[in-house]
Amino acid sequence: MNILGLIVEYNPFHNGHIYHLSKSIEKTNATHTVAIMSGNFLQRGEPALFDKYTRAKIAVENGVDLVIELPTLFACQSAEIFSHGAITILNSLNCINSICFGSEEGNTEILYNIAEILANEPNEFKLLLKKYLDDGLLFPTARANALFDYIHQDKKNNFIQNYSKEQLSKTLNSSNNILGIEYIKNLIHLNSSIKPFTISRVQSEYNSEEIESDICSATAIRTSLKENTDLFHLKNVIPEKTYNILNEKVDNGFLPMFDDFFFDILKTIILRDMDTLKEYFEVNEGIENRIYKDIFTSEFLHELQLAIKSKRYTLTKIKRTLNNILLGIKKSDMQLIKNIDTIPYIRILAFNDKGREILKEIKNKSEIKIINKFSNISFSLDDTIFKTLISYDIKATNIYNSIYYKNNKDLVKGPMDFYTHPIYVK
Repeated sequence: MNILGLIVEYNPFHNGHIYHLSKSIEKTNATHTVAIMSGNFLQRGEPALFDKYTRAKIAVENGVDLVIELPTLFACQSAEIFSHGAITILNSLNCINSICFGSEEGNTEILYNIAEILANEPNEFKLLLKKYLDDGLLFPTARANALFDYIHQDKKNNFIQNYSKEQLSKTLNSSNNILGIEYIKNLIHLNSSIKPFTISRVQSEYNSEEIESDICSATAIRTSLKENTDLFHLKNVIPEKTYNILNEKVDNGFLPMFDDFFFDILKTIILRDMDTLKEYFEVNEGIENRIYKDIFTSEFLHELQLAIKSKRYTLTKIKRTLNNILLGIKKSDMQLIKNIDTIPYIRILAFNDKGREILKEIKNKSEIKIINKFSNISFSLDDTIFKTLISYDIKATNIYNSIYYKNNKDLVKGPMDFYTHPIYVK
């Protein structure tokens, strides 16, 4: 059994994901695939278009064998934290042979050697970084300059000595390269036997908002859906199985979810907790004052985000910060999970017959607990990390479903994480 690990959001699963899946299997000679997938809230600080079980089912229908949920505390944060959670899960399974991710660079060796320097932080590199930071450069520029200088001092890294500072900076600051470097850094920190691979992203850029071909970015699809919830106009850019499942959800009253839908909940929390906003993760540098000032004049969430945005506070930082407030994510809880090197449980969202084979392998080789639904939990309730991770997954699902099920309230029997079984796809 040769098991490939994938780290995904599938928001939604589109033609580019089919390409990534098939090329990853081809490159690694994998016989089985496991996807670690974000739940109902995502790394950009946004809600998923559709619920985690629907997205997991679509993934398995399109060829993934097993989908495991990435806990909310990891799923909604920076590339460093997101990657730490996903890689720690894969490593904790004790049966994953490789991971494969898309990147702008497309060269595993280059990304690995950059990650190795950033993971080990040699003294020479740290001194160079401090020098550039002391010169007043912003961190991304200072890091690129320090890395460039260090590489040219270190004869072992002559593979990218022909890179200019501009090329190196572009590599370090491209969205998928950033994630890939963080994946590899975490593999190094964990001394993991999992082998990393990468494939070049095709067609659209990760953040492109234009649908220009049959392979486009998820950002472009989400932007298009926000303007027109009729899925028909997306038939050429998403697989048929994705289209059919999502179309059925929409026909049954489940509409694509966007962050503006949660503004009333967020506004109530901000007004109630003004005196304690600093306790929420990433509420720092005085951003709480901007939030409180602009909450009164903003009619929609995106208006609040744009009102707060500045050179000091990027839009991505603002979205994650506000999402942390929405979900109640505290600094103290993030500190608790910051350096964990193993995950106490995995939550199964969907699987097929080959997924069953993987689960059997996990049971044989790992001590990790496997959760099908939360009502079956009968272990580790005195484990602080376990309880913290679980509690935020439950909160995130409850908040998400309070809006997602507004046209189907009769289907809600209570906290859905306690009632929903993993989806088996024949």
